[in-house]
Amino acid sequence: MGSILWVALGGSLGAVARYGAGQLIKAVYPDASWPIATLSVNVLGSLGIGLVFVLLERHCVHEAARLVLLVGFLGGFTTFSTFSLELLLMMERGEWVLSLGYAFISLASCFAGVYFGAQLARGLG
Repeated sequence: MGSILWVALGGSLGAVARYGAGQLIKAVYPDASWPIATLSVNVLGSLGIGLVFVLLERHCVHEAARLVLLVGFLGGFTTFSTFSLELLLMMERGEWVLSLGYAFISLASCFAGVYFGAQLARGLG
């Protein structure tokens, strides 16, 4: 049960940070016609997970730190960072075909999911 609490703590902080960063970016670029806030958060989260992953890998830290920072905070900030880390690890293992397939299938299936979910919801209304 302790692991769940660490993830919940980090996740709640990450979600709040994601909201705050998005609001800040929208305030700086109020007339942007492109989803710059989402892109920025995804890039920041991916940068953060790369940095934190390697630092935690180099130093022996308590498992709670990994759960709070990687799974919780950065997972709550943006799950795109987790996707990016998984893709990097596959590429570093030389799994080029699998990594390209993972990237394509992830993007295509997630877009299909949001499209069909929206269509389903519109049909219910």
